[in-house]
Amino acid sequence: GREGHEIIVIVAEHYMRPETAAAMRKLLAPESPEEASVWADEYRHGHRETGPWHYIDIPLADSKIDLARECRNGDCVIAKTEQFLTVLRDPNADKNAKGQALRFVIHFVGDLHQPLHDEDNGDRGGNTRHVIFEGHPDNLHWVWDTGLLQHINRSPAALAAELESRVTPQDRAESQKGSIEDWVMEGHLLAQRVA
Repeated sequence: GREGHEIIVIVAEHYMRPETAAAMRKLLAPESPEEASVWADEYRHGHRETGPWHYIDIPLADSKIDLARECRNGDCVIAKTEQFLTVLRDPNADKNAKGQALRFVIHFVGDLHQPLHDEDNGDRGGNTRHVIFEGHPDNLHWVWDTGLLQHINRSPAALAAELESRVTPQDRAESQKGSIEDWVMEGHLLAQRVA
């Protein structure tokens, strides 16, 4: 959901080197990083082919990723994040291509950390699993994307600050070691154990 993506980009920017944050803001201008964080969801409405780029359907019971099975034709969050990172690293890519790539990367890093974007339990990432949360009937995916954040009822900036206060130097060092696949498997394990 919007709030979750905004929180993620606020926290991420806090840990960027100043020159990296300045380059990001310049490339996204006139949008803020928070606005850019939800661009890929808005873009998807007119470009349905991008829908599978936001997730990877790893069978819930599995303990590893099979990219040949779960990411056919490179249409999954892992392959697309890597593809757009390649564009960002390319010194010959034009500014518009890099801006679009950055918008996708910002969004996909958020998506791949949402446990229901990293699993397949025959329920479309929880979208067909009906639940009632705080008296509100909806689906499990909505609860993880939006319902929990609405329940916490803090602004994205305030919640980002609270989350940042809990990050230890060890947490930061661990997260910097991880690959995109490691992050997805962390989300997948959370889908198995919690979501």
